[in-house]
Amino acid sequence: MIQAIAFDADDTLWHCESLFQDTQARLSDILDRYADHAEVSRRLHDTEARNIKLFGYGIKGFTLSMVETAIEISEARISADDIHRIVSMGRAMLEAPMQLLEEVPPTLTLLATRYPLYLVTKGDTMDQRNKIEKSGLGHHFTAVEVVLEKNPQTYREVFGRQGIDPARVLMVGNSVPSDILPVLELGGWAAHIPYHVTASFERHDSDPNHARFTRLERISEVPAFLDAIPAARRP
Repeated sequence: MIQAIAFDADDTLWHCESLFQDTQARLSDILDRYADHAEVSRRLHDTEARNIKLFGYGIKGFTLSMVETAIEISEARISADDIHRIVSMGRAMLEAPMQLLEEVPPTLTLLATRYPLYLVTKGDTMDQRNKIEKSGLGHHFTAVEVVLEKNPQTYREVFGRQGIDPARVLMVGNSVPSDILPVLELGGWAAHIPYHVTASFERHDSDPNHARFTRLERISEVPAFLDAIPAARRP
């Protein structure tokens, strides 16, 4: 029934959003003379939402949005030294060491003996490719796709290039809007593994009520879920 498994990358295979959250907290500390933390968070979210169509997702776009937010909140009074601190924070994110989530390497090793594995991640191509290289996980995947956005059309094109029927794919990821709902819409299967923090753009009120959906606690539960599909989860 399952022909291939596709994985999200950030916060599914390695830690990512916690790095953004920590950097955002440091931005709030820099700007605390101009606005409280809640206001900085709200304004940064609004700036990111406005800039996504220009910069896309990723650390570089996030850094530019931090700089723009700082200038707007301070009414252009922020110092060059503080702007330099913000840019340095973005650079530090790009250079941060890779931290894999628990049980990822052995689980991928096991699954790769049973299915072709694919990596489907969105964001800045150079940034994502750099993270994949640092992770040491690239050899597990038959193909790696870095996309600008995750929606049904994107997945249809990705799986089409690989000659895979979307209805025979299991997508594993931490985001319901990006990793789960589009694949379910195409008739595929989806396993949601929540991360302890969620980016504001990826939040969703509730799990989908769908026969081909499951929520797991950790990636090591994926093999057992796959084993249960023929007996208990036929559509």
